[in-house]
Amino acid sequence: MSKHDDDFEFETLLSIHAEEAKAEKSGAPLTPEEIDSVKKIENLGYSLAASKYDYLKFRDSDVDRRLAQRRTYLVTRDMLKEVADTLSSYQDVSAHRAIVKNDGSYVEYALDSPSFLPFGHFVERVEWEYRQAECGHKFRPCTIRTGEEEYSPGFHLTAPSGGVCLELSEISPVAIFKISNGGFVGSDIVDYTLKVMVSSPKDIVSGLSLAQQAADSLLFELDAKHGVNFHLLPWDRARVSATRVPRRPHVAFPSTSVPREVAALFAFAAEAKDNPLFAFLSYYQVLEYYMPLTSRRDALRRIRREVRDFSFDISDDASVLRVLNAVERTKGLSEEDTLKILVRDCVREDMLTQFFQTPRYGVHFSRNGPIAGAPAVNLKATNETIAVQTAKRVYALRNRIVHAKDDPKYAETPQLLPRSVEANALKPDIALARFLALETVSDAQG
Repeated sequence: MSKHDDDFEFETLLSIHAEEAKAEKSGAPLTPEEIDSVKKIENLGYSLAASKYDYLKFRDSDVDRRLAQRRTYLVTRDMLKEVADTLSSYQDVSAHRAIVKNDGSYVEYALDSPSFLPFGHFVERVEWEYRQAECGHKFRPCTIRTGEEEYSPGFHLTAPSGGVCLELSEISPVAIFKISNGGFVGSDIVDYTLKVMVSSPKDIVSGLSLAQQAADSLLFELDAKHGVNFHLLPWDRARVSATRVPRRPHVAFPSTSVPREVAALFAFAAEAKDNPLFAFLSYYQVLEYYMPLTSRRDALRRIRREVRDFSFDISDDASVLRVLNAVERTKGLSEEDTLKILVRDCVREDMLTQFFQTPRYGVHFSRNGPIAGAPAVNLKATNETIAVQTAKRVYALRNRIVHAKDDPKYAETPQLLPRSVEANALKPDIALARFLALETVSDAQG
């Protein structure tokens, strides 16, 4: 065979393999039944984005959002009909990555754990012992075989009243479509979710409330009694954005004197990328570290002002009392008032104003911002300085994080909880706390 023939045969084989790969990637044509299922799903606000060899990809059909911002939904072809037939009966739960039946009788939560293993593998490593009551629900766990031993992962628990059931089992097809983001589609990993069945709820709100309470109690006892740490997932994992590193940073021998405690707090705040509350509190603790210093400086300033007064007379009781009053005022200051002094004295007002004018923060610090109970910062306000408004906001957020809900002093303000929608929106306030901490450290160098 000539070289020309060899080249022709090689190119032909390449072409055949490319077509086979393309066919495998695109998948077989949809059957009439699959086409009907796709139409059902598209009628609910989704659009078919791709058809692969064993699964289909959908996106939100919201044309007002950029493609990158539209969520992706995956479903295997063998589950397509079931998803199409049941999808209209469910809606998203706003507080967590979960779905709820329209009547509130069923909620399915995505779970995770701190384990380095995929969550499904972690569940399957445990042989769960429990007493199953006759509640009428069908629970058919799979069987795991390890050598001569076999067991079924997961559990189904029923409340003594029979009104609520809790089940840890394989993720349902509709949940794969709605809440898993298709992470395990096409893999051998089985995901598990927590299902809560509520008997005859009054409405979807009451059903969700009962389900949330039961889920919280279960996860708490799994941790407290057995050391098993599971948690409900939010729709978006909160992450504290890292500072952009310049291409060629110019470094020099450090000239800033930083106490070990402050350095440790800054380092921890940077490490707490997945926990916005910890990051915020770490920067706040830096401010707390310098509060005694700024309070002393303010007291000394007040005392010196009285002593330097031209009318000051050491033999005059009124003059001496004014000095004593200056000292007493600083002793009786609350933490919030001390923070106001710190922001006033340590933070440059023009830089603080510039921070709040950052375009990317939008309405975050306004009355229409996403954080409840946090005072707004209005740069045009005439009744309070920007420093006072800033201190009030930071202190209010600190209280929402650290104070218990049943404390009478904070009864009107809800506690800011980890993995909540508000916690996920805390990034600009973390940036504010970091900015205040940096300004304070810089001011303390003098």
